[in-house]
Amino acid sequence: MRTHIYPLDAVRFFSALCVMVFHLAFYDWASPSSTVGQMLAHATSYPEATPFASFGWIGVEIFFVISGFVIANSASGASPIAFAKSRVLRLYPAVWICLLFTLSAWLLAGGQTTRHLANEFARTFTLWISGPWLDGVYWSLAVEIVFYAIVFVVLVSSRFEQIRNAARILSLMSATYLLLHTFVPHIFTSPEGQWIVAHADVLQLRYGCFFALGIWMWLSTIRALKTIDWLGMLMATATCMLEIALRAQEMTKFEVPSGIVIPIVTPVVLWVAVVLFIFIIAHAPESFAPTSKPSRDAMKHLGQMTYPLYLTHSVVGAFLIRTLVNHGVNPWPALAMAMLSALMLSHLVAGYAEPAVRRRLRSLWERAEAGLVQARGLEFLFKRQAG
Repeated sequence: MRTHIYPLDAVRFFSALCVMVFHLAFYDWASPSSTVGQMLAHATSYPEATPFASFGWIGVEIFFVISGFVIANSASGASPIAFAKSRVLRLYPAVWICLLFTLSAWLLAGGQTTRHLANEFARTFTLWISGPWLDGVYWSLAVEIVFYAIVFVVLVSSRFEQIRNAARILSLMSATYLLLHTFVPHIFTSPEGQWIVAHADVLQLRYGCFFALGIWMWLSTIRALKTIDWLGMLMATATCMLEIALRAQEMTKFEVPSGIVIPIVTPVVLWVAVVLFIFIIAHAPESFAPTSKPSRDAMKHLGQMTYPLYLTHSVVGAFLIRTLVNHGVNPWPALAMAMLSALMLSHLVAGYAEPAVRRRLRSLWERAEAGLVQARGLEFLFKRQAG
């Protein structure tokens, strides 16, 4: 199943919008210690937006399910080197462009030492899997990269059918960790337990279930699932819902001011509705695809805008709000202008800057790859897998 699923582009874009509204209309003032909160620096607040913006973080959990689906689909039939190439060309060009805007925002805002910014710039530029980064949103890319590494190992094994076992293991790991964390949290009070909690994201203990669900959904589009597979999908879904509830509770307890309660039911219901929609369109992609080429191109461009929008909206958006408000602009128009600016910037990056950087990076990669082809012992990197 290699066909492009156009409605998924719309789902990606919707998820990015949810995260942008969450960060700029809620989290930047409700969590002053966060990266976006530090940039806003108490310039304003939007308590009226709380009922509509406080659950927008669910967009990330939607992203992870989409990633599990799309990565399984793109890795099927690919060689390890081809898969690695596709991920590098997807991740890095936008990062290198967008982090320049983020760095500029920090420099213009002031209050950050050059040494401090240089360290975070290096971590962001390389997509190092541990922070701090120039923008807090990069934590999710660290989680993604570890998932990509797992898929790469599956491809190297020359047995892509093991992707099913990878989904089972990811689901089981997440379920075990989240159940223990919820019902017997005291077992994580030791130094070793605290280390596990601190690294649960990149270890796939917390979010592995979302990628697993995406893999199960993809498998269901290419073959009939067995009963045990459906049970695996059900377990992954239930674990995802537990993680969402736990995340809402943690935000209420540790991240936002006393008196603000992050809803649990709303993000769970929204996430389930979107996942069901993904499941439906994945099984009948052409039934939901736009009929005209201009419409398809427009929807695909929305999907391409999602990544740069995700990378730039937070710190850059908060900087714009802070600057505008400090110059006398009403907070609500400032919020609207920041969001529109983020959308315009993502349009320009996706349409012009990112393709240009990607072409240059592709050329460099292919030169290096040409040398590896002749290297003895590396033939396994170029062996295409059976889908």
